[in-house]
Amino acid sequence: MAGGKTETRVGAAWRNAVPIGVAVVAALAIGAGVDTVHRHPWSHKSAPTVAKPASTTTEKGGKPRFVVGVRRDGDALVVRDVRNGHDVGLPVAAPAGRRFQRIAAGPSDSYIVASYASRKIMFHRFVLGKDGEPSALTDIPRATVPGVSTTSSDMAVTPDGASIAYVTYRSGGAGSVDVVSTRTGTRKTWTAKSPARISSLSWAGDTLSFLWSPQPRAGARGELVAAVPPQFRMLNTAGPAGDLKLSKPVLKLPAGTEAAVLSPDGRTVVAGLESSSHVAIQQYSTETGRPGRVLWTQKGRPGVRRLDADSSGGHLLLSGDDGRLYGPEERTPVLADDLSDVAW
Repeated sequence: MAGGKTETRVGAAWRNAVPIGVAVVAALAIGAGVDTVHRHPWSHKSAPTVAKPASTTTEKGGKPRFVVGVRRDGDALVVRDVRNGHDVGLPVAAPAGRRFQRIAAGPSDSYIVASYASRKIMFHRFVLGKDGEPSALTDIPRATVPGVSTTSSDMAVTPDGASIAYVTYRSGGAGSVDVVSTRTGTRKTWTAKSPARISSLSWAGDTLSFLWSPQPRAGARGELVAAVPPQFRMLNTAGPAGDLKLSKPVLKLPAGTEAAVLSPDGRTVVAGLESSSHVAIQQYSTETGRPGRVLWTQKGRPGVRRLDADSSGGHLLLSGDDGRLYGPEERTPVLADDLSDVAW
């Protein structure tokens, strides 16, 4: 993948966004840079391989062929074929008066997209058809979350697409986690009392995991005390709503941890780690807290913006904060800093 050629192609395709009814999805560049990790299971025990119907949106082994991203100003969705870096179609415009905020993979070649306006988050189902062409962008009725969506808000969707978790923030930086049903609109809320970033949401059954990162605080003499390393926590969403303290701390991750994903069986955490010389993706056991295999490393300091899994939970996607895409085979980075969030 030649970075210069991709920039030229993407720049030409992104000049105009049009409604999905007029033209279809999206000239993607993969926001903030990504790398993929595949061909090795990352939970303790792999699920049996089950034959699935052939899909034009996945490669052999079930790895997604396409990435869908939210353009940085929220006005459109864009799509790219990850095999060759080619753009697919034109950008798809956000609903009138709203801006796309977050995106997450759903079942059967679909995605859930959050949009925001006037202190209200709405959700939309975005479906890819043959060869990555979108077949629909539709509202999910009754599924809404009140509150303020910020650049720190996060979202995760269950593999069956039945539940959405979304983070909003109040004045002062304290957050809330809402879990809403896509079928009925029923909503449960857990609220934090102290300011902290709530990020890296992921699902394992009814368990919602997240990183809890307290904000730096003032010391006794007014000096700024550095925040502690993020804590990986789990919340049983089948239990009662209320205080976010109902979630349970699972393990403390090393300083420099910027993102983490829970495996589908709930037994393994995969964390994106930064150091002064490289970034890495490493496993940790939720049972013992011990580190496991290092799945991937990248020299230099591309940073870690996000770490996401596809809807199967078997393929990981790393977004770097250097605005570049790192392919699994091609080591030439592709500039793609126009997107604020991506999913595959």
